[in-house]
Amino acid sequence: MLPFKLHKTFRYFLSLILPQLFLGWLFYNAFNSPEGNLFDFTSIATYWGVLILLFSVLIVLEVNQLSKAWILPVAIILCYTVFLFTLYELRIFNQIPLIRSSGINYEIIPLYLTIPAMFHAIVDLIFKYFRPNGSKAENIQNFALSVIIPLFLYIIGTILIPMFRGSEGGFLRLDIFIMKVALCIAITTFLFFFFRFILGNLVGKNLTKYSPLLLIVFGFVFPYIGLVLSLQFKYFGSFNYPLIYIAIAVNAIGLGLLLNTDTFLKLIGFLLASIGLPVVIYFFIVFLPYIPLSFVALLFLGAGLLLLTPIVLMILQYQIMSRQFPIVCQKYGKKKLITWSFICISILPICFVGFCIDHRNYLNEIIAETDQFDASDRSYKDYDVEKLQYILEQMPKEKSKFSVIQSKNKLPLLSILYDWYVFDNLQVSTKKRTEIKHLFFGQKLFDWNNYNPPLKANSTLTYTYNTEYVAKDDFYKTQVDLAITNLDDRGMLEFQSEFTLPKDVFITDYYLDIEGRRTYGILAEKKAANWIYNRITARLLDPGILQYLYDGVLSLKIFPFGKKETRTSGFTLYHRTPVHFSINDTPIAIDVKPLAQNIVELSENSFYIPTAAKKNLSKASAPVDYYFVVDNTTIGAEFRKQFEEDFRGLSPENQKKVNVLYVDVAINWGTPTRAKESAFNYQKAIKQIQYLHRDQKRIPYVIVYAPYENRFNGKFLSLELEKAFSYDNLVECSHWNKKLPETIELLAFPKNEETYFIRNDGQPSLISLDKTATLDRDFSGNPFLNALQLRLFHDLNDLNPKRKKDHWIRALRESFSQNILTHSTTFISLETKEQEARLRNLQKDIMEKDYTEKAGTETRRMSEPYFWVLLLFISYMLRRQFYKSKHNLKV
Repeated sequence: MLPFKLHKTFRYFLSLILPQLFLGWLFYNAFNSPEGNLFDFTSIATYWGVLILLFSVLIVLEVNQLSKAWILPVAIILCYTVFLFTLYELRIFNQIPLIRSSGINYEIIPLYLTIPAMFHAIVDLIFKYFRPNGSKAENIQNFALSVIIPLFLYIIGTILIPMFRGSEGGFLRLDIFIMKVALCIAITTFLFFFFRFILGNLVGKNLTKYSPLLLIVFGFVFPYIGLVLSLQFKYFGSFNYPLIYIAIAVNAIGLGLLLNTDTFLKLIGFLLASIGLPVVIYFFIVFLPYIPLSFVALLFLGAGLLLLTPIVLMILQYQIMSRQFPIVCQKYGKKKLITWSFICISILPICFVGFCIDHRNYLNEIIAETDQFDASDRSYKDYDVEKLQYILEQMPKEKSKFSVIQSKNKLPLLSILYDWYVFDNLQVSTKKRTEIKHLFFGQKLFDWNNYNPPLKANSTLTYTYNTEYVAKDDFYKTQVDLAITNLDDRGMLEFQSEFTLPKDVFITDYYLDIEGRRTYGILAEKKAANWIYNRITARLLDPGILQYLYDGVLSLKIFPFGKKETRTSGFTLYHRTPVHFSINDTPIAIDVKPLAQNIVELSENSFYIPTAAKKNLSKASAPVDYYFVVDNTTIGAEFRKQFEEDFRGLSPENQKKVNVLYVDVAINWGTPTRAKESAFNYQKAIKQIQYLHRDQKRIPYVIVYAPYENRFNGKFLSLELEKAFSYDNLVECSHWNKKLPETIELLAFPKNEETYFIRNDGQPSLISLDKTATLDRDFSGNPFLNALQLRLFHDLNDLNPKRKKDHWIRALRESFSQNILTHSTTFISLETKEQEARLRNLQKDIMEKDYTEKAGTETRRMSEPYFWVLLLFISYMLRRQFYKSKHNLKV
């Protein structure tokens, strides 16, 4: 008799009632929302409750011997099989609120929490009425029947059932109904005979005689055949990893040695089997939900046995190791054996954790290279493109379902752990993946995803404004109201426009009118708000979003616009001077009398220099440093030749003055390396030069040798990057006159007996002389001056995230408390409380964490949390039975 004694009726409480209560709790919470619980208790919940009540009554009747012993297991097998079909046919998972279910794949939960009870019921039925005697003839008969049943079903399904095709469509067709009934019967019958085959080889005297054969077939041959087939078809995910092949071989050898009579060999075998045990448990958990679908694989020449191999191997592993454990303990001691075994069991998990840690750190470096790199670090790094390619292949899989239809070549469960840890519980956007491919591989392919942005509306815009003078703090508050009209004869379009504001003009109190009510925007962390915006535009709801793109350029988007519809929106400006800008090609002019235009010290050695104050500064000749930025990729060969020719034409004195940057993914200062098949990291080269000249005491003069088509500009367009360069001396090699200027004329800002240089561009300037990159400890009560400090903080730290780290959270919080739009925040107006709740949850997660380059990307709870519940339950049962077997089992 099996030591688990699964046929004992009271064990149904563990395999049947508790999982269903847990399943009900999960579904109830999945449908929670700020508006209340949206679960439909009139359909599936009623059927579900009746099933649980029915099974509870049958358990009580059987325990008290008031019903036939076959009624309970047969009811479970048939009712649960129909229940699973019904559950999927109702498409209940598509009804879960998208805003709450984005992180958890609920579709597989009923499988994990239902299959144990079906297993239990079948084993119970076999033990009560059809207990196998373990004879070779009976085992062969059961095996043959388990193979014949799905083949017979295939013949019935392709020849006979189509004859019953009715006139109704969809799920009401007679042939589909008959096929469903046949499938239920076939699944149950197949599992019955297959379990009789397994149990016949595991109980009674036949265990010792036949386990070597079972071990070879189910422990070695079938697993490798399954891996080979998986490599070709990948129906259930990709298992093509060397450690898996090695672990299966090590495990089979270990189990074989455990059957040897020599105790030392048993010890070696136990340790080797311990090394392979995590893989056996892993495959057991992965394939457990597919047992009811095993008949599908059996249609293909009996290949369903490969699908069931992990179940058989798990039973074999337990039987052999538990029976040999007392023997090995007698010679080597219980504590030593448990310690050695634990170390061996930990080998593969530790390898996987180390693999994930390495890839997590590497991914953070990769993402930083596209945007948040440290411009102060000028060391050159040669990146491992093969490792990067592997990570890129994993990135698009975070939303894929764990199913046969959508396996997407994943490593099931472990890919979920990999995604969760390596991607830092965040989703890497399609745009970011495209940037990475462009930078590291030179690819400029568009990376398609499931999100299709709305079409842009052809629109007109009118505006009104009302200005209020805040005498206490000496600045203007101007309320700008926009009326936007869709000119197209179609709806569901999006208004999109960009506009530019000076550094000393700030936005607050953004609003969007939705269905006649004014909805003021929530000031949120930038990436979190953008994720919410993309999700809700895909659901055709009402959002509006206002944010900085770069420098002084802002973006305004509103969705949706109906046919010829006019919608109203607006925001408030803080300013001290007249403001002129354009939205949707409509000039907006706010003419006011200029206020105080004196230079203001915002914090120690940090200054605001208004445009008018620049007129009082004298012009001066600034000293120059020279830089040649050379393309070091395979595409830039002709430009490198041009550089070498131009460099030779310089005088020896000028050659010594020139700094040469060889640029591929990374920047090599002064030393050429082998040309890479990557993009030309234009953004990083310029930012490193800018960082060197952050003190504004010397001026960089840069000549660029690179083709336009291979340049990586990060978040900028090429023209935008050049405009963001502090001085108008970023020169293309084709436009260079082969002369190096000695000085460049700028405005001199004398302070503390030193001279600093600023651009004479007719715009206000914000500068910090000591570059401390800190915010004043005591923000003043003046909202305008506070906004200037926040803008200066961004400008100073955009080149150095490490320095930004210490004050990033505070800057974000100050933006929220002041209600001032900055480059790290976004105003977003939302229609529903569910959207606001989701955004605020993301916001809370960000505010509770330290600075991260990826802050605000969609936070994902770890998929399939029930995996841990199942694993803990199995571990408890194994531990309990493992020690019990030492006293009860005969060797």
